[in-house]
Amino acid sequence: MNVVNRAKYETHLLQNIFEFEEFRTLMRKEGVKRYLEIGSKNGGSLWRMAQKLDKGSRLVSVDLPHGDTSFKVTLPNLQDCVDRLNKEGYDAHLIVGDSTDPEVVEKARVLGPFDVVFIDGNHTRPFIEKDFANYGPMCRMVAFHDISYHRDVRDTKKLPIDAPAFWDDIKGKYRHIEIRRELKRKDPVSGGMCWDNGIGLLWN
Repeated sequence: MNVVNRAKYETHLLQNIFEFEEFRTLMRKEGVKRYLEIGSKNGGSLWRMAQKLDKGSRLVSVDLPHGDTSFKVTLPNLQDCVDRLNKEGYDAHLIVGDSTDPEVVEKARVLGPFDVVFIDGNHTRPFIEKDFANYGPMCRMVAFHDISYHRDVRDTKKLPIDAPAFWDDIKGKYRHIEIRRELKRKDPVSGGMCWDNGIGLLWN
């Protein structure tokens, strides 16, 4: 029996697969053709979103080089994802750098405007606020990941997840929806458990 080796971005998704499926289906209905993503890691969400969009659509990833072992592993996967999307007829771009760096913001602006930005990078409030302020005006829709996620307070080795509090502060000012799945279910792709993370979407 032949085993097909699949790229990591085809099999690994950091988002809840059921929430992300609802999100990308909505993006299809909204006629999205220009998609910006802040924080892509291996490229799983970028890849899956592309499969819902028409060939020729523009997809731009902004991802931060940490310079550690993790990034040295994930960057080749993300670059391969972008290269493959281009080969398959999409207009895909990778901007490597800190999403809050003015030079990075300008590189994204030149490739815009966009229909939507999916903000899923650094989840601390200063970064979320800057990403919203910098990239929100380039898009007609803004989506945030992890609006439901609450890290164990005993886990002090990781940065806080401030997306829920930030989302609660701003959502009332816009037309918005919340995509949430409360139940833990198995991912049909990886076989692992899906967790409720939540995606918040607002219209500018």
